[in-house]
Amino acid sequence: MANYFVRFGFGGHIGRFAAVDATVYLRGGRVICRTERGLETGEVLGSDDRIAESNLAESHDGQLLRPLTIEDELLLERLNRHRERAFEACQE
Repeated sequence: MANYFVRFGFGGHIGRFAAVDATVYLRGGRVICRTERGLETGEVLGSDDRIAESNLAESHDGQLLRPLTIEDELLLERLNRHRERAFEACQE
């Protein structure tokens, strides 16, 4: 399994993620990753080839599951369109 640095979440956190399969992720690719908060989208910043496999079990921040699909992009677009309305409804 390869490991990658990924920018994820609303705050732009950066973490080290272990790929769950042999997929090669390119820099700038949008991905779905599993973090301690659940499933989140992220952007691949680059691979982490310098760290030995034995050190990764304790140092990674989650799993890199797959690239974003067209369906994921459409869902994100829909969620973003309704974000303000949902926030206002929750405040009321």
